[in-house]
Amino acid sequence: MVSWGYLFASVMKKWTAIISSIAAGFLFAGCGSGEKAAATSDAVDPNVIAFPLDICLVGDKKLGSMGKPHTFVHDGREIKFCCEGCDDEFKANTAKYIKKFDDAVAAKKAAEDKPAD
Repeated sequence: MVSWGYLFASVMKKWTAIISSIAAGFLFAGCGSGEKAAATSDAVDPNVIAFPLDICLVGDKKLGSMGKPHTFVHDGREIKFCCEGCDDEFKANTAKYIKKFDDAVAAKKAAEDKPAD
């Protein structure tokens, strides 16, 4: 004879696992937008210095690894962060990050100006 309690519990466990998997799929589907940021960019405004790095100026994370990069212009420089969460750190230590930006621009220019062997 079939124990209906055991059969019901077995079916419910399977359905719970299936529904949980589907819910997790929907939940995590939005985590990666699939968009990847360009390593560097050409600023649209000729008076703005293009962002020279392929990593976040503050967090040193690959741009695009956390979704679309947070981009804005500060004192004629295009600044990019991996996320908006880096805003507070940038505001607290602006001079440090502007120096990092300027050093990266200088290094990129030196590499471009280096004669080919």
